[in-house]
Amino acid sequence: MNDTVLSEPKKTHPRFVRWALLIAIVIVLNIFFFVFQQNIFPSPKYDTYCPQPTQKAFTEKACVAQQGVWNAYPPVSPGVTSSKSQITGYCDYYASCQPKYESARSTQHLYAFALLMVLGITALVIGFMPIGSSIVSSGLSYGGVLALLIASMQYWSDAGSLLRLGISAVALAILIYVGMRSFKDAPTR
Repeated sequence: MNDTVLSEPKKTHPRFVRWALLIAIVIVLNIFFFVFQQNIFPSPKYDTYCPQPTQKAFTEKACVAQQGVWNAYPPVSPGVTSSKSQITGYCDYYASCQPKYESARSTQHLYAFALLMVLGITALVIGFMPIGSSIVSSGLSYGGVLALLIASMQYWSDAGSLLRLGISAVALAILIYVGMRSFKDAPTR
């Protein structure tokens, strides 16, 4: 009598089904990361910093009352007459609020970048762990790589050149480390 247990043949799915699931994991993982990031660090609302003016300001006093910056026109030459009413300048409603909005936006991008980097690296590391399904592992790994790419692209314009260099160096070092630990080649003779 044979003591070996008969096992069911392993069920394999078509290649396109495996790819579809892998791509779905990558996409949904990054949607989850984005929604999570927006709930933790929501984007600043432009109208909060720069509300629409209630009425047009035609004088410096009215402009300043609406938090605007008055820009005076150059003085008219004494010999030139104009049939237009004497409007002496215009109100820039956004000169004082735009820098505050840009600063808040830059800060939000920094925090979102840090969070997405942590989530992306976490997904990448979990993807390299033996969790029983190569499709899930691959989906987490590729999803982590995509999250790192998205995080870098979102923050890249706000980062200075030295910070860009640092981000690139750290990302490269982490990827080389993970690659060397996870994919050791057999020694050659």
